[in-house]
Amino acid sequence: MPSQEVAAADHGRTPPARSRKRSTTSRRRGRHSGDVLLDAASALMIERNSITVTFAEIAARAGLNSALIERDVGGTFPMLAELVAADLPAVRKLDLHIRAITQTYFDHPYINRLVAVLTQDVEGEGARFVSERVVRPLHEAQAAILAQGQAEGVFRAVDPMLFYFSLIGACDHLFQARYALKWAFAVGDIDGSLRRDYAQHVLGLLMGSLMVRPGE
Repeated sequence: MPSQEVAAADHGRTPPARSRKRSTTSRRRGRHSGDVLLDAASALMIERNSITVTFAEIAARAGLNSALIERDVGGTFPMLAELVAADLPAVRKLDLHIRAITQTYFDHPYINRLVAVLTQDVEGEGARFVSERVVRPLHEAQAAILAQGQAEGVFRAVDPMLFYFSLIGACDHLFQARYALKWAFAVGDIDGSLRRDYAQHVLGLLMGSLMVRPGE
């Protein structure tokens, strides 16, 4: 049986144009799932005039499996179990830890925005999920490294909770404040060189406050 295009051509008519409309699913597959989830969360909050949205609602609106939220948030940050157990000096472990965190923000530039969306409601499931799957493992890894450094006699005693906020706040803000890079410092984008320089800078600041000085 001839196609519509062939039949139309045989009768001197212009063949009907094939629809070029891509399905919603196809369009979504062409974008990073993190961007799709952010768009869905934003649309829901605008419609409701509320910042309270759930995992299931974001995933349903995005047309994606809710497991993607767990993968993109809970699975993105290095949990560092192997690093903590590795036979390395504490100073080297902390160096690797800081570089891994800045690399994560560099590889997944949407992650801090997605975390912000999920944690707007302090009492909500999003805040609990991020705290249990991201914050607690990072804090525990850092606490273990700090304890090892103190046992080795190279780190001073510091509060692991305060250290967590100092480190994550420093690592996060460079990537969160891209507007400042653009308008205040004329830096168009964060490239690998800037990421490495910043990781070294953060490491230097923290080591300066952590390291035991001669005579202490």
